[in-house]
Amino acid sequence: TPEQVRAAASAFRVYVSTGPRDDDGDYVVDHSVLTFLLDPDGVFRDCYGRSRTAEEVARSVRGHMDAYEPLPPAGGQ
Repeated sequence: TPEQVRAAASAFRVYVSTGPRDDDGDYVVDHSVLTFLLDPDGVFRDCYGRSRTAEEVARSVRGHMDAYEPLPPAGGQ
């Protein structure tokens, strides 16, 4: 929903703006250009802008994969 999109944009502190509709009802969306890395538990680990090279992103992702430790189960069990 639009409310969920606004909440997600706010949570990740990204910019998003819907442009005006054209005669066909189409529109463009202006937004931040970032890629976010979340671990399997959904925890934010890093973000990458357009200035990062593929090699830098790959090295970062691999480092996070190698260092990943799952969160303990809810309730501390």
